[in-house]
Order: sequence, then C-alpha cells, then structure tokens
Amino acid sequence: MSAVRTNLAFSCTHQADHLPPLDPQAEGLFLYARFLEKQDGTKDFNEVARYYRIAAAHGHYKANQNLQSLISDGLAGSPDAPKETVELAVRLIQQGIPSGYYDIGHYLETGYGLGQDAETALRYFRKAADLGNPEAQAYVAQLLAPLDKAPEIARQMRQCATDQGSGEAASALGIDLSGDKLYPDAVKAFQKGVEAGSIQSASFLGNGFKAPPQTDGLYYLALTNDSERSRRYRAILEFLRSNDGRNPKLPDIDKIVPLPPAKLPRWDGTFEWQKEQDAAASPPKPSEATVDAMAKAYNLDPKTGFPL
Repeated sequence: MSAVRTNLAFSCTHQADHLPPLDPQAEGLFLYARFLEKQDGTKDFNEVARYYRIAAAHGHYKANQNLQSLISDGLAGSPDAPKETVELAVRLIQQGIPSGYYDIGHYLETGYGLGQDAETALRYFRKAADLGNPEAQAYVAQLLAPLDKAPEIARQMRQCATDQGSGEAASALGIDLSGDKLYPDAVKAFQKGVEAGSIQSASFLGNGFKAPPQTDGLYYLALTNDSERSRRYRAILEFLRSNDGRNPKLPDIDKIVPLPPAKLPRWDGTFEWQKEQDAAASPPKPSEATVDAMAKAYNLDPKTGFPL
C-alpha cells in the first residue's frame, strides 16, 4: 500500500490532455475492426485483430487497448499471448498514454506476462492515476478510501474520474458522500454516474426519490418523494441493463430526469444513445491496398498484422 500512498498529494489531471491526435488511416482500420467486433453473430476475431494490430503499429492507442483485450481474453490467436499483450502495453507507455501504466499494473498484479509483483503494480496504478487515467483513479481511490488510509485523496480521485465520465467512480463517490451525509453532493455524483451509464447510480436515485426514512442507511438521500422521477430512473436502469456490455451513455439525462428544483419535462421514453446507435452507418471497409501499405510501413504481414 505504501506504493500508492507515496506522494499522497493528488492533482486532478484529465487523460485527454495526454492523448495525441490519431492517424486518419489508422482510425479507419480501428473503426472497421470495432464494427466487426460488435456485430451480432459469429465473429472472426483474428480478422478483427489483424486490423487492430496494424492500426496499433501506427500509434492508434484505442486499437492497442482493444487488441490487448482480445489477446489476453484468448479470443484472438497469438504466438505468445502474454508477451504480445505486455509489449502492446509497453508501447502505450512509450507513447505517453496513461492507460499503458494501468495495463502494466494489472499484468504485474496478476503475473500475466510479467513476474507477479504487487508492490510495483501499485506504483504503476498510481502513476496512471496521476497522469489522468480514470480507471486507475477509480481503482487507486478504492484502495485509499478506508478511514485509516487516505479517504480525502480517494474522494479527490473519484471526483476527477467522475468529471472524465467514469460511471464506476461517480457511483463510488456518491456512496462516499452519502455516508458523510453530504446528500446534495451525493445526488449530483449519482446523476453524473447515470449520465456515464452506471446501473448502480440509477438504482440509488430511483430508490432515493422514493424518500425512504433516514434510518435507511443505503438509499436515504434527503430527497422528497417523487414517484415519476423514481419511475424514470427505473426505466433508465432497465435500459442500461438491457444494453450491458455495449457501453451505453445518457448524454440526455437532464432532458429525461433533471434534478430538482428543475421541473420534469415531457419524455417519450426514448434515449439519444439508442437513436444514435440505430442511425449509425457501417464504417467503410479499408481497401486491401491501404492495409498492405500500412502493414509494410512497419514490416508487418498484411494478412495477420504480425511482424514478418
């Protein structure tokens, strides 16, 4: 634990400030690979990985991260899955991408492709958090939250991650604030969590607007009973649950169920995220000439993305 408590002072940094612009051709490969990966039915994950590998070689950090997941989960083939996965994470660190430190932290923690080393793993997690990675901020905050650790630093990290759209951090922040009876701030945190797609946050607000007694230590949020608000949060919860695994968001949360004192607007029961998904056009398949040229630029096999 000393590794994450070293230099306890935390200054909120957002990951976006560390992310370089993406190569347009690599973005084309990434978008098509992600489209193939998300399609219903049988999938050829090796074909998906082929596009991700070539895009990652051109510095596309999102392709890199998705490729790590495919390989480490055993969905895409690799001559040496742990070795390739760790090399991808190291490449992110070399590019200055905060999530690379988070990835290496987990590989050190579990001993995947690296010697298991919990203490060094914590240093990587803290480094990722300090560089703005919201997943790392949420993770380190959980370690620091106990009263005998560093709860104030944990709260700062959760707020920072919440502001970057982390539903997990927002929900944890809401629970933390509620526990200290800071109910208005807790409600705002849960609302940010719902916006980010947190099922747990939707549950807290749905139950909170039923105005349970203060003796209900779990759901009491000092809110007035509002059956329609509660119903809408329940509808949101079911929507999020039915799309679990697809990373649904609610950018229109304040048009559906704004927090008091705002009045409830009319709502037709639809969600902006779902409309965008339904209307999204399939990305174009990259030409083989483009794939060949991009692969050869890094001495890769255009058929697999592996080094020649």
